[in-house]
Amino acid sequence: MKRRALIASLLSAALTVSAIASAALVSAGDEDVTFLAEGTAGMKINGKASSLSAREHNGVLRITVPVGDLKTGIGLRDRHLRGYLKTDKNPNATLQIDRAKLKLPADGKELRSSATGQFTIAGVTKPLKFTYKAKRTGSDYHVQALATVDIRDHDIEQPCWLRVCVEPDVKLKVKFKLRDK
Repeated sequence: MKRRALIASLLSAALTVSAIASAALVSAGDEDVTFLAEGTAGMKINGKASSLSAREHNGVLRITVPVGDLKTGIGLRDRHLRGYLKTDKNPNATLQIDRAKLKLPADGKELRSSATGQFTIAGVTKPLKFTYKAKRTGSDYHVQALATVDIRDHDIEQPCWLRVCVEPDVKLKVKFKLRDK
């Protein structure tokens, strides 16, 4: 009888570990995506995305932002931005990261780390290093990440108007919540 109880306990533990190991991360709201582009003559362009989605599949976390919805506060500038980003053919920016390369905190803990993923925008994919802070509450991970993208790496023309040009390094700030499903 004791042997059966031991086997049942071991089987239950193995199934629990297996379920946790196969849990996939998905977005759970609380997203905020912003960018800052600076330029000559003190120009600053603050922009915002309307949404973000994230889903893990086969050990790869894919974060997607629809770039056709980016807003800078000026309609004409938004239309020009969509042209530079080639949103008619490439409506999304994506970041793909191997989950194994991410450090995730234990429940009730917070950590800071960095990782590199494959970032695609305007149809061009390049490695992107980012820093992030993650805090876990139960099955939720509250994530804040920072990165700088050189638009030239993605074959995006440097915008200029009347000799005022946007610098090629654009700062990204992303906040969202992931959940183990």
